[in-house]
Amino acid sequence: MASKSVQTKKKKEKAETAAQDAPLLDLSDQAVKQMIKNAKKRGYVTYEEVNQVLPSEEVSPEQIEDTMAMLSEMGINVVDSEEGEDGAENKELVATAANGNAVAKKESKSSELERTDDPVRMYLREMGSVELLSREGEIAIAKRIEAGRETMIAGLCESPVTFQAIIVWREELNEERVLLRDIIDLDATLGKGPGQPGNEANATNEAVSTTANQAVKAEAPAKEEKAAEGDTTEADASDDDDDEDADADNNMSLAAMEALLRPQVLEIFDKIAANYKKLHKLEEARIEGKVSNDPLSTQQEKRYVKLRDETVTLVQSLHLNNNRIEALVDLMYSINKRLIGFEGRLLRLADYHGVDRAEFLDQYRGHELDANWSRRVGRLKSKGWQDFTKKERAQIKEIRDEIAQISQETGLEIAEFRRIVHTVQKGEKEARQAKKEMVEANLRLVISIA
Repeated sequence: MASKSVQTKKKKEKAETAAQDAPLLDLSDQAVKQMIKNAKKRGYVTYEEVNQVLPSEEVSPEQIEDTMAMLSEMGINVVDSEEGEDGAENKELVATAANGNAVAKKESKSSELERTDDPVRMYLREMGSVELLSREGEIAIAKRIEAGRETMIAGLCESPVTFQAIIVWREELNEERVLLRDIIDLDATLGKGPGQPGNEANATNEAVSTTANQAVKAEAPAKEEKAAEGDTTEADASDDDDDEDADADNNMSLAAMEALLRPQVLEIFDKIAANYKKLHKLEEARIEGKVSNDPLSTQQEKRYVKLRDETVTLVQSLHLNNNRIEALVDLMYSINKRLIGFEGRLLRLADYHGVDRAEFLDQYRGHELDANWSRRVGRLKSKGWQDFTKKERAQIKEIRDEIAQISQETGLEIAEFRRIVHTVQKGEKEARQAKKEMVEANLRLVISIA
């Protein structure tokens, strides 16, 4: 009995070995021939069709992987379902190393409608809903990105925080602690960037190019002499000269652009600094007047508006470096975050004493700098106001003093600061959304090509 058992086991092992060594697809089989013929005609084959000729109970996962590789070498893609039924996903990702169990599992024609936890398929399904962009669509998205950015920059240009930063950058530039290119977008300022047409910009460009070329030519003889005296071969020296000339051309172009732009940029910086010196005094008087209920005179208010508009126009004439714009946005958002924190504390205190939130906001907005606010709201007959103002007097004063400090720091009334922050946020959101759509459309194009 024992010998029979051993013989049976050996026969079984030989059969398994033979099955593994046998060809995965019997190319003489009529069903296999038909599947390959149809697949070559369509360019793909479905998992269901593969499963029909490779039943899961007869093959191992390794054999299935080898079969997938063989089909791939034939130029046949393996997809989840028929292209005609898949609509938006008619170009599914090629299955190069499919899991044996996943292939062995029989899929119905409606399997695409079922849920899946495969992150790749989930991503492809989501990307399948994104339409390919036409040329007009790309132009429209590019315009939306630019419009959002312009809205954001317009908001920044209204903020005295930006004026203060420009004065600091002016000092750093005069002391040669930073380069002009670190503050200004040189290409945009010279008219190379979008939205910068005009004869003046073209003339400036020509002047820069001439200056750069002259500088490069002036250095050329010295470089040739140095190369001739070197120990390198003639071919190596020629290659090195070409590289050095290209680098020098780029470097001198930047240096020439900075040399050309520096005087006019510094002139604008000086005007902004002079205007802001006068404007800052009026800002302080204006905020103090709000606190003490002693507003500026009509003449002072007109002068304030005129100076502010002139300064905003000067700032808008600059083309700031993207890094500087991001730094200004981050600074504004950090100040706004502090403001929201203080206002949130005040609201929670009022809410704790039973003050209605809507009524609190109605009484608070527009009166952020009112020195008599606590006394005024303490006389209200609505629920919670009297307890709130009596029991939280010290905290109310502390919080409102911090809010007044933010107003002094920004040079704006709180309501005006909120409006500018909202403008910047709106522009940034619009630009970010348009960029997201552009990225998704580009990825969709890549997937459709693949």
